[in-house]
Amino acid sequence: MPCPQGEPSGKGTSFFLSHDQSHSQINEVSWKDVTSALSLANMVLGLFSIIFSFSRKRHYASWMLLVSFLLDMAVRAMTSHINICSKLGVDGLLSGILAIIYVSAASFHLCFYSSGVPSTYKGLPCPYASCILASTSLLTKGNRFILCCMASLMILFMMDQSYYPYDKILESENWKKLVYIGGVIMLFFSPLSLSAFYCLMWSLSYIFFPDALWGKAACLSPQH
Repeated sequence: MPCPQGEPSGKGTSFFLSHDQSHSQINEVSWKDVTSALSLANMVLGLFSIIFSFSRKRHYASWMLLVSFLLDMAVRAMTSHINICSKLGVDGLLSGILAIIYVSAASFHLCFYSSGVPSTYKGLPCPYASCILASTSLLTKGNRFILCCMASLMILFMMDQSYYPYDKILESENWKKLVYIGGVIMLFFSPLSLSAFYCLMWSLSYIFFPDALWGKAACLSPQH
């Protein structure tokens, strides 16, 4: 059927295409807003973790780091889908120096360590190091000697040249998603010591069995 007089051909099609594009842009903006909010919450958790640590409330500080560990994974999963470009809190001179070295190592790792190999990290990712330290603090009741030893070990792992696979937990096999969900459930509904042990075993498995457990995921990357 010919178009009505005065109406350009394809005007209706252009309208629907524009409507679909607008709807897609609105959805994208909404997800970006959610992701930004979660990233901000993650930053606030890290800030309060430092404050509680200086206030000698290490249980609260460690719990917030564990929540931040899980939140970080969620944020990274969301940012990978919408294509947009997200931590330790000590008394005593030795502990203070070690904390400065740890933060410096984490910053150096984030800024300068690029693996050059697709889907891999060079050096241990910082969230896992923080998770291990927070879990260790909870399980040892803040034993300073053990924490200093573990922090020194995490510094070495972060500065190491070893390769670790991308941990796309929420974009991988179902059993890995269950590991994540289990961490969330335990962190909010189980004794803190049990949650700490769970997160510690999870993080250690990533360190010692990176390829066997976490490197063979058939990641569900978005199709373009």
